[in-house]
Amino acid sequence: MKVYIVTDLEGVAGVYTWENRDDQSLENHERRCRQRRWMAREVNAAADGFFAAGASEVIVNDGHGAGYTIDLEELDPRVEVFHGIQRPAVFALIEECDVTGCVGAHAKANTPEACLCHTGSDAVRGHWINGISIGEMGAQVVVAGYYDIPFVFCSGDYWACREMKELCPGCVTVPVKRGLSTFSARTWSPKKAQQLIRVGAERALAAADEVKPFKLDPPLVLRREMKKPVYDPEHPPTHARVLDAHTIEVEADDPVTLFAKLHGTPLDRQPRRP
Repeated sequence: MKVYIVTDLEGVAGVYTWENRDDQSLENHERRCRQRRWMAREVNAAADGFFAAGASEVIVNDGHGAGYTIDLEELDPRVEVFHGIQRPAVFALIEECDVTGCVGAHAKANTPEACLCHTGSDAVRGHWINGISIGEMGAQVVVAGYYDIPFVFCSGDYWACREMKELCPGCVTVPVKRGLSTFSARTWSPKKAQQLIRVGAERALAAADEVKPFKLDPPLVLRREMKKPVYDPEHPPTHARVLDAHTIEVEADDPVTLFAKLHGTPLDRQPRRP
């Protein structure tokens, strides 16, 4: 049983503000190093739970920011990491796995009370596919479903966990904090969060057969709305049509092509179903 985990930073226990990669102060450097350790240890906890439940491999997509946020020196040596920029696909290697999940999850944009909620960036008002509101994990779920892979596990902000319970009934969720506003949360300590994650991951893999892959019928139409007017109908983005200054739509027959068009990754390098 191969497990594919996508990580993010905003849902990690103890994180309450945006990462600022431009701030060169010693205080910010220390904060970023500490948060990278916290993330690695939450990944370790999830991996330990998955292996205890019988996983043969755990592949981790370092999904936050520049794709290099996990402290690799802290990482469980049984785990393989996919990271870096210029990725051939947003969820590359997911097609090799049997189940998927997320560690460090945050809620989608405009979720009331959720800590650091956003979808892709704070500039985005929201994403909808065929009228269904989705966040970053929603994109992961849709792509996984294309490969008949169920989304079985989510740890992070309570509001992200609630979001995934609604989207993927039967998945195991582990809230490690509860957002009270964009920049505040009630949180467990890192050690307590890691204990909860380990138990939840083991339970998730043991119950994976109870979760069905998320499927959408083609054609797929993704609508992106921005908070500020940024689109020019006379100069639309590649592969998109402009509805108004705030809104574009992208269309495809499958989610892999859909997100490749949205993110500008090479269409000819997208893995297909066997």
